[in-house]
Amino acid sequence: MFTHHSRIYLHHTDAAGRLFFANQFYLIHEAKEHFLASLGLRIENLLEHPLVTFPLVHAEADYKAVLVAGDEIDISVRIEKIGTTSVVFQFTILKAGLLAGTAKTVSVAVDKRTNQKVPIPAEWRKKFELAL
Repeated sequence: MFTHHSRIYLHHTDAAGRLFFANQFYLIHEAKEHFLASLGLRIENLLEHPLVTFPLVHAEADYKAVLVAGDEIDISVRIEKIGTTSVVFQFTILKAGLLAGTAKTVSVAVDKRTNQKVPIPAEWRKKFELAL
């Protein structure tokens, strides 16, 4: 499991001073980019692939505790499942060791020309499998 340390800034919060719900996705996506880089899959390399892109096609989140500006958080990232064309990523957000949120995203390998699902490129799959 990979853990990314972050914090809640004022611009992450809403008028009530709490983490704005959509910004939880911003935070987990940042953690996912660091996780992918740790696997040798830097986001710019994924984007530069000549034939395949890897968009996020599903996202869900649960909010378990209030987060406010100044809170230090740890976001754990793991791969839940690797399919033929997709990868399911699971996220856990902890504040001082206590559960503050969970999330899940699904990304799919897509042919850049046709926008149709394709098998995950072999070099990506190997790196994803190492993280299981």
